[in-house]
Amino acid sequence: MEGVILYADDHVFDNNEFVNKLFNKFNSDGNYSILPINNLNVLEKAVSSISTFKAIILDWNFKRELSEEDKELGVKATDENPLSFLRQKTVYSLIYIYSQEDLPEDIIAELQALYPNKIFFDKKDITNDLDNEFEKITKGIRDFEDKNGHLVVPFVWGKAINEASQKIFSELESADKFWIKELYYSSARGIDKAGIPKAVEVEPTIEVINLFQNILSERLIQNVELKDAITDYSIKNFTEIPGASAIINLYSKLYYTKTLVTDTVMTGDVYLLKEDCYGIIISPECDMMKLIKKNELVEMICFCKDDFKNNINSFCKSQDEIKRAYNQEIAAIHLLPIFPFAGSEETALIDFRFSLTLVKGKYLETRRQNRSVKINTPYIQQLRQRYLSYIGRVGVPTIPDSLRTVN
Repeated sequence: MEGVILYADDHVFDNNEFVNKLFNKFNSDGNYSILPINNLNVLEKAVSSISTFKAIILDWNFKRELSEEDKELGVKATDENPLSFLRQKTVYSLIYIYSQEDLPEDIIAELQALYPNKIFFDKKDITNDLDNEFEKITKGIRDFEDKNGHLVVPFVWGKAINEASQKIFSELESADKFWIKELYYSSARGIDKAGIPKAVEVEPTIEVINLFQNILSERLIQNVELKDAITDYSIKNFTEIPGASAIINLYSKLYYTKTLVTDTVMTGDVYLLKEDCYGIIISPECDMMKLIKKNELVEMICFCKDDFKNNINSFCKSQDEIKRAYNQEIAAIHLLPIFPFAGSEETALIDFRFSLTLVKGKYLETRRQNRSVKINTPYIQQLRQRYLSYIGRVGVPTIPDSLRTVN
């Protein structure tokens, strides 16, 4: 797998120290791109900035960095460890804990739960031969790569995102160094003297992010290396059959995103309206800011937890028809699989004939905490399109036999 190795140890820059010699061994080997880091603050910044790295070789004990004031007061530097960093960050690589000290069993168990199959604990032996320690670590990295072939595509993907993003940023800047500002105001229909949007169609920061994301998506589609990696991995693992829990966890993340109270009210937001009953915002995204500001009516389509169990047999008389319903082939209903009802994940059934509800914009704005999830793209677009198609049907006469026969 491609990527940088981060070597984090507070003695990595100390000449003639064992870890400094080990770093130099990695650096001179030629097979690894390795970055030395000697404190946890820099490690956190590096992890946030570097999109693709294959491993972190991580010491457990670091001398705490003291401020100049503390140094003048004679404060002694105490040790700190990366536990808080590992709890707060999501690190998608091998984490190779390489320490002279034994970690407590409860800490090891916690980290293994946080990073299943991605964290490895090894004892730093500074009395050992340097070549032996080097071979021990590199073998650990190779073994990790061999056992985690599924990480190859995400590493290629991360690199593709980073390269495409840098290129897009450069192109947009060369076109207009104020491109962010231009996109920000593209959704504004009124601006005060200080530059604050007074009337907007879409929340401006979301508009900027969405427009950039559209370009990024197009560039990734053009990336041959990424497409080849996806194809090769999929064919190689064609016979693998995931378990039920894996399927649920995967598709729940594809279909739904948990909302935060700070998130803007948007199309696709799902509100808990009363016990076991929910409403999905289907009003157009470009109308939402106006509808909330003027407290106008927002369109929602609603459903309750037991609707699928109680009503599916009214539309489907066989398992084949139920399969058609899941493929959204029955005009009057729409199914949302593994919807996260309180306490369980079940199929939600939306009956287009009776589902429309109108709710005041201010009501939704002041009850953001009642949102459970947001339906992701493209599933919310599919739901809106099918609903609008159903209510927009036009009845026409049937074609008579006389016309069929002459035709």
